[in-house]
Amino acid sequence: MRRFLSPRLLTTLSSLALSAFVLAACGSTTAASGSTATADTTTGADATADDAATAQDVATADVPQTPQPATPPAYEGTCPDFTKGGTVSITSGGFKRSVRVALPQDLTSPDNGLVFLWHGLGDSASNFSSAFGATSIAKNNNAVVITPDVCSASGCSQMFGWAFLTDDGGADVKLFEDVISCVSQQVTIDARRVYSTGFSAGALWTTWLLINRAEYLGSVAIFSGGIDPSQVAYVTPKWPIPVIGFYGSQSGDQFQGMVFFHELMQTLIGDLRTDKIFTVDCDHELNAHTIPSGGVEAGIEFMFNHKYGDKSSYETDGALPTSYPKYCKIAP
Repeated sequence: MRRFLSPRLLTTLSSLALSAFVLAACGSTTAASGSTATADTTTGADATADDAATAQDVATADVPQTPQPATPPAYEGTCPDFTKGGTVSITSGGFKRSVRVALPQDLTSPDNGLVFLWHGLGDSASNFSSAFGATSIAKNNNAVVITPDVCSASGCSQMFGWAFLTDDGGADVKLFEDVISCVSQQVTIDARRVYSTGFSAGALWTTWLLINRAEYLGSVAIFSGGIDPSQVAYVTPKWPIPVIGFYGSQSGDQFQGMVFFHELMQTLIGDLRTDKIFTVDCDHELNAHTIPSGGVEAGIEFMFNHKYGDKSSYETDGALPTSYPKYCKIAP
């Protein structure tokens, strides 16, 4: 026999079921709300962390990063002692080389620079370092001054003294890199203050370093060097380091009627300016192959007033210091 529930009982049961459903639903909603709040809190924390990281990234990106020069390959072997100055012998590229060394007063100063002086054909490191004033340069500019001798050994010597007619720089670029590596191990050197200068064949070698090893240099001063496109192809330097170049008249600043430095220097300056590299043009117009009066002082001042990665203050000001010779001007 089927029994039927009374309408009153059905109403009561229905009310109880509805109440239970509502309570369950409310409980679920509360739990869900709690879960949602927890999730929202976690998400908010993650978002805050992300925002902070993003802000930090933006702040870091806004801080100008000073470019740093390249580091030469480590010297293979035990470096000779450069800290006593005088004449130092170093085995480089398999050849025994000799350099003159002048030292600053404080070998531990973080401002110490390093400058290379490259002599002309037929000259010597001893004579050129003396004539250029290497000892005074070292003391007055807080710098180690290195004046190498050409390599005379078989398989190392070059027709014009230095390897500026080669593509790879031969033993001379190896010497350049080895000296930087060794001196930097023994003397505190500001890597942004490494420079090169030279006269005649030494200036042609400095030109080679400018277009092939600018990543190591803060600036260069070239005394009658330049580019002969028929002999050496111009290459855009890896870094736009400031350049100052000195040269004389077309007829006078030449070597045995074969090398005309006026033309070579103007070619180089034109190439540099095409690449928008800041250049100071010092056409002294003397009818001679020589370093002009005031040239050494201006060249040294120019180099030590520039560091790797910095824009030239001369370029910013649009003018040279009044101490510079009148024949020097900013190349247009």
